[in-house]
Amino acid sequence: MAVQPLQVCSATNEVSGAKECRERYLVVSPYPEQDHLLDLHSLDVENQLLALSLTKMKCLREDYATAPYVETFNWDEIIATLRTLTREINHTWKATSFFVVAFRSRIPPTTVYEELGALDKAAHAEATASGGFLKYWFGTPDFDGRNLATCIWRSHEDARKGGTGPAHRKAAGAARTLYSSWKIDRLKLTIEDNVRGWAITDWDDERATAPHQPHLLAFLPQLSAQKDEFRIRLLDIMIDAQKDAPFKSAQVESLVVMKIVKHCSSSFPTTATGSLVGMDNNGFLEITNAFPFPTIDVSTADGHQTDASSLAAAAPRAKANIAYQNEMIRHLKEVNVDANNVGWYTSATMGNFINLSFIENQYHYQRDNDKTVALVHDVSRSSQGTLSLRAFRLSPEFMAAYKEAKFTTESLQKSKLSFKDILVEVPVIVHNSHLLTSFLHQVPAPPEKPEIPLPASIDDIRRDPVKLPAHPSFDALEVSIDPFLEKTCDLLLDSIEAHYTDLNNHQYYQRQLTREQFKISQWQAKRKAENAARLAAKQQPLPEDEWQRLFKLPQEPSRLEGMLNARQVEQYSKQVDGFTATITSKMFAVRGNLLPE
Repeated sequence: MAVQPLQVCSATNEVSGAKECRERYLVVSPYPEQDHLLDLHSLDVENQLLALSLTKMKCLREDYATAPYVETFNWDEIIATLRTLTREINHTWKATSFFVVAFRSRIPPTTVYEELGALDKAAHAEATASGGFLKYWFGTPDFDGRNLATCIWRSHEDARKGGTGPAHRKAAGAARTLYSSWKIDRLKLTIEDNVRGWAITDWDDERATAPHQPHLLAFLPQLSAQKDEFRIRLLDIMIDAQKDAPFKSAQVESLVVMKIVKHCSSSFPTTATGSLVGMDNNGFLEITNAFPFPTIDVSTADGHQTDASSLAAAAPRAKANIAYQNEMIRHLKEVNVDANNVGWYTSATMGNFINLSFIENQYHYQRDNDKTVALVHDVSRSSQGTLSLRAFRLSPEFMAAYKEAKFTTESLQKSKLSFKDILVEVPVIVHNSHLLTSFLHQVPAPPEKPEIPLPASIDDIRRDPVKLPAHPSFDALEVSIDPFLEKTCDLLLDSIEAHYTDLNNHQYYQRQLTREQFKISQWQAKRKAENAARLAAKQQPLPEDEWQRLFKLPQEPSRLEGMLNARQVEQYSKQVDGFTATITSKMFAVRGNLLPE
């Protein structure tokens, strides 16, 4: 038995009277225009009935962006409506499965929602025209930019076919600039015989092509590697759900490295800071562009901080620079450049960067987006010919402790947090473009023969120019103490002194605490003796908790500074070990000439 053909049936209509609803088109999305309506003539009985039942679909939870999918919507009411419809038309329902996609995303504040909606609407009309698209729902982003969108298809094949048009390719190309992260869940809605029960489970085919991505990437097309390599990589990210996993390494473009080196060198010895943009791609944080923060005139700066280095170190979290960063990202997006903020960079001198300002800056970025990193360029080390570029991020344990702002001895013992757990170093990969790689392969190699035959005539010189061998360097044979080793040792001693200062402060607190606790113990013993005497005299005892009003225990100082200082000592120790490794080997090589006869 077939359901009567329909013309228009709004989502607000009652679906219980399926026999009386003699209309053809159904509103199944937030778009009521004609090209967005579902044509029920293109569906069989089961799909018509489910489409009618899905007009009852409502969201039950305010935290739908992160809540379990099954608990988010009123599935029991939808299935009850479906059961009623099948009984009204006397239809025997056979067990059927439907393809469901739940798309969870995070939208950065720089995204223009009008542009997002226009791309989504065009992709939805294109998918509706392909057929089999039963329901489309999306919510409103929460305060953190997180959102949920979901689509219900007649089959996986319909979903794959619905994402092959030009509107989807345009939407896929805009993904870099409009989303900071996303995750796609592919599910199966199974309704049993006679609508006796239902279940939503994971889709069995884990490696099938992702059929669509609602709300901008609503229906991502199936693409070949020859057409667009980027979209294939993007597809793999969504299928494997790598967006929520910590990235494995930071891949920095060579042009970004040159920008960072130039900015830090020109600002030396003042600290230089800037913003990084790119995207997380399949476990690799691709950093494709960078721009510096504006310099602040010390003479016109407000507040007690008038030191140029202090102002520059705090620049990433300054309100003016946050607005400047958002404006720059908006302009980058207009020229179709990666516009997702992925962290910040800073300069350092001899590894001296682990301080409270560095922690606050990274926490400012990592609090809003876990896929961010801090690049540290050591200008002093790089001036010796070896690039020093390292990437760090705060560990999840330290992020939780810093959020609570409790760094007491008791809390640290309870969480087992040590100075080694503050920062996590991420491997850095410098990436060259294909054009630059081709150029490097064309650079002439040094001659294979150490001796160059003399030309017989000027024509020989013109025909085959002389290629001089590289000049030998004797710097590797230098056995003198590296001046940077001496400077690092001085900085290490300063950090050790700061460590002992912090240790003395904590020992002073412990002495004060012990003194106050001794006074409290004396007072409590005296009060107990008084109460014993009063009870013997049959008098009312005095309260024994008055010590809380009479005595004030000293507040334990934060151990965060001590932890950061210990981490900095470890950093200097590793640098000293790296310096002495090469020098010690040279000393052993020439020890026969150094020892007295």
